[in-house]
Amino acid sequence: GHPTCPALQSISLICSDLTDNGMELLSEAIRFSAVLQNISLDFLRLITVDGMKLLSEAIQHAPALRSISFAYFDFTDDSLKILSEAIRHAPELQSISIGSNITGNGMKPLSEAIRFAPALQSIS
Repeated sequence: GHPTCPALQSISLICSDLTDNGMELLSEAIRFSAVLQNISLDFLRLITVDGMKLLSEAIQHAPALRSISFAYFDFTDDSLKILSEAIRHAPELQSISIGSNITGNGMKPLSEAIRFAPALQSIS
C-alpha cells in the first residue's frame, strides 16, 4: 500500500543523511498528502539527480504546497532543471529558498519556471 498522511502539513529534514532511497519513500508520502504546505530540505548532500526527479514528480501532486526550501542543497544544473519543471505545476507556491549554490546555467530554467507560478512572492 501507499503511505498516507492526510493531515501532514510540513516536512523538515534539515541536515539529514537522506539518500535517494529515502527520497523515494518521502516522495510517496508527499504524493498522498493533499494538505502539505511546506517542505524544508536544507543542507542535504546525498541526493542525486535521480532523487530530485522523484521529489519533483511528487511535488506536482501536492496542490497546497506553498513553500520549498533547499538552502545549501547540492544542486547541479540537471537537478535544478528538474525542480524547475515541478515549480511549473505548483500553483500555490509562494516561496522558494535555494540559497547561493546555483550557477548561471541553472538560473535559466528557474527563471522560466517562475513565470508559471502565479502566487510566487519570494525567491531567496
